[in-house]
Amino acid sequence: MLTLDSCRAMALCNNAKLESARLEIESARQTKYAAFTKYFPTLSIAAGYFRSQNYLIDVSSESSGAKIDATLRFDGESMEDRVQAAQAELDRFGVNIDLQSEIDNFVDRFSYDIKLQMIDRGLSANALVTQPIFVGGRIVNGNRLAKLGVDVAELKLLMSEREVLFNVEQYYWQVVMLRLKLMPCNQALVLLDTLCRDAEAAVHAGVIARTDLLKVRLRQNEMRQTRSQLLNGIELATMALCQYIGQPYNDSVSIDIDTAFFGAGHENNGAFPYANCSTIQVSSRPEYSLLESAVHAERLRCKMIVGEVLPQVAVGATYGIQDLTGVYRQNGILFATISIPITAWWETTHNIRKQKLAIRMAENTRNDNAELMALQQRQAYNSLREAYEQISLKNQAASDAAENLMDVKNYYDAGLTSVSDFLEAQTLLYQALNQYSDQLIDYKLKELRYRQLITEESLRTK
Repeated sequence: MLTLDSCRAMALCNNAKLESARLEIESARQTKYAAFTKYFPTLSIAAGYFRSQNYLIDVSSESSGAKIDATLRFDGESMEDRVQAAQAELDRFGVNIDLQSEIDNFVDRFSYDIKLQMIDRGLSANALVTQPIFVGGRIVNGNRLAKLGVDVAELKLLMSEREVLFNVEQYYWQVVMLRLKLMPCNQALVLLDTLCRDAEAAVHAGVIARTDLLKVRLRQNEMRQTRSQLLNGIELATMALCQYIGQPYNDSVSIDIDTAFFGAGHENNGAFPYANCSTIQVSSRPEYSLLESAVHAERLRCKMIVGEVLPQVAVGATYGIQDLTGVYRQNGILFATISIPITAWWETTHNIRKQKLAIRMAENTRNDNAELMALQQRQAYNSLREAYEQISLKNQAASDAAENLMDVKNYYDAGLTSVSDFLEAQTLLYQALNQYSDQLIDYKLKELRYRQLITEESLRTK
């Protein structure tokens, strides 16, 4: 036995759309956690090794034809000055020796081959820690934007829940409507069966013509066809309801309609239950909160753009080791940086103006939709009141049709009216009962729609 409350509870648990909305909330929370990590220092470690085919530094005097220029100095005097002084002494004593030529001949007897080869492999490692101090407010505003994303995801979940509850009630009331239509159909068939037996007896007795009996049997066939269509419709509508709430369907599934309406006999004698709800503010609706969040998000994005051209300050430290010559060398550095973009102001100014236009568009969308939502609520309220007032009229029409059928039956039993009048009276009652059932369901659906537009909690509590 499925009740309205049980159908709603199962739909909230099993609906795939709600599961996706819950996963979207978790995704937004992970984005929020990721944005929070921007407050903390960043640490990076890099290491590298290389091996080259040839030495990176390779100098050879023999292969390059290099020449060596040597300059010797003695007590502040150059070699050339000393040779000239010694040559002067030899000349003074009459020694015939060319000292510079002798020195050149002596030096020419020497040969040299200088070769320098360095660095064919190396190893380095470095660690860098950076702590942002101020980055134009982008970290703070980025975290606010991430938190707003979580709020928006929760609002979307709430709206999805309302949509699911609205749909499941529509499926439920569709089954109830068909079940309600089945009851007068069964009553009409019972009445027609009795009338058919009486008409057959009357035909045999020669009281009425066979044409009247044919009219009764034709009406019977029509009602039986209607009953078959209603049973098929009930089965399909129940299957659709079970599929939506995530429950398997079988022949034992049934819908409880005894508590679905106003009370015993589905009478509607009380006052309009929503007489004091016509001035509900649209600001309580999640749709409006979603529009307000869109405006807030655009403002935060504007602050993020402004932060791109503000000074950025950070402190940090780096420590590294390297081995290029077979000896490990270590070094550590503490540093502070400040970056002030200058030319970026030109481009960013236009981006800020563009973002301010986006803020105005979001505000216009919010205001326009707020007015439309207020109009939507008023229209739903008026439709609900009209549907409520029609229930009494349809109920009265059904009561009048039932009294008319009783009167016609009495006249028929007394032989004062024809079978056609009896069938017409029965048809009027059947139509009146169907219209009353349709009006009950119409009111329930309009009530559901109006409660959906008031607050998110009313849909769960009513």
